[in-house]
Amino acid sequence: MTTPEQPPPQVAWTKRLPALLIVGAAAVLAPLTLIRTGRLDTAALFVGAPLAIAVVIALLPPAKSLHGLTFRVVTFALMITSAFLHEGAACVLMAAPLVYGVAHFVAEVVRQARIRQAGRRYQAALAIFPLLVAGLEGTAYRVDPVQRVSVERVVAMTPGQVDSRLAKGPDFSAARPFLLRLTGYPTPEVATGSGLQVGSEWSFSLGGDPIATRVTAHDRFRTEFAVVADQSKTQRWLHWEGATVELSPRPDGTTTVRLTVEFTRRLDPSWYFGPIENAMVGAGLTHFADSLGLAKSAND
Repeated sequence: MTTPEQPPPQVAWTKRLPALLIVGAAAVLAPLTLIRTGRLDTAALFVGAPLAIAVVIALLPPAKSLHGLTFRVVTFALMITSAFLHEGAACVLMAAPLVYGVAHFVAEVVRQARIRQAGRRYQAALAIFPLLVAGLEGTAYRVDPVQRVSVERVVAMTPGQVDSRLAKGPDFSAARPFLLRLTGYPTPEVATGSGLQVGSEWSFSLGGDPIATRVTAHDRFRTEFAVVADQSKTQRWLHWEGATVELSPRPDGTTTVRLTVEFTRRLDPSWYFGPIENAMVGAGLTHFADSLGLAKSAND
């Protein structure tokens, strides 16, 4: 007769926790550092990062629980996946908390099933069913894949002055928001084009990869852009649809400028990647507003 697995002692888990956090941090930070420094095609990724993480894991005490084993296996899987996805490694880094969470949830369900009486194990197993349904998102169904993000500024300019400023295009020398600097999320570096007349074309370069847009509508208070081609790295995560600039004059002579971009999210599940992509695009749109010289009015 086999003895059901007992939960590991709390003291032992507490002692292992700092080491596990070190491994998790190394698994996430090593590829992220290489992405930000442009070293994804070097031996630093294929040899250095695996060596560092493997040494840390090898020095840890042997895994005495299902959670410990799960953590090690998932860490190695993320490390290997990041090495082969190159620029797509950023997707792996964003997904790491979700992957760890799902893996440890299943490990806990299995552990609970082992310590329960045979007749009640199905109750623990049923907890996995919602994950099975969630795992079908993106294949059997999608939830709100089209997302919109807006940034609003009140500027000390008239609508005509704002329109003239927009026609000159952005200057991307402005400092990027902290979130973009932290994650290394790509943003436009160079813009080419002129004018806001219908049919005018603007191209935005992200590391040499262009996003081509065209003005599809324009009047005193509204300009619409459509994306006609996208060869940027961001298409791994989303598909740009278009953008809108809306101007609203205010009684004090200032103008409310509202920038809105629309995109189709390419990552699922929606409840996890939806907020992440909203935050990233929102930070990028804030940087774009700064690059257009749309400084907030002192009266705002």
